[in-house]
Amino acid sequence: MADTANMIKVIAVSGLASLFAYGINRWMVGKLGDRAVKLLVPIGEEGLKTGFALVFRVSVPITHLGFGVYEAIYDISANPGVDRGKRWLAALLALLGHTLFGWLTWFIIDLGWASILAILLVGIVHGCWNMVALQK
Repeated sequence: MADTANMIKVIAVSGLASLFAYGINRWMVGKLGDRAVKLLVPIGEEGLKTGFALVFRVSVPITHLGFGVYEAIYDISANPGVDRGKRWLAALLALLGHTLFGWLTWFIIDLGWASILAILLVGIVHGCWNMVALQK
């Protein structure tokens, strides 16, 4: 039963991080344009995912994975005018990317480094990921 309760908590925490990220990302992109997606959005997302996981005492990697699931659902459903294959590819990359970022964040924290440093380092990696993924 404890595992079920913990998983429900992780789903809620990753959903909360996703909800906050959605609002903050829209605001940042509205103010700064697409350049926000290259660094500010990734650092913000890493801070929300990791920060909420630590505050609510749930798994950092699983919270990141959950965030990736929410983002994947968004990618599939939010842009019906975009080719179906591209939406599914974006969803898969969101799931894989956020899972990778979660494990990397956990690894850095597990090394004994400060969580803020892990957030910043992984935020930069996430920003590089976005720059490559969004090249046209």
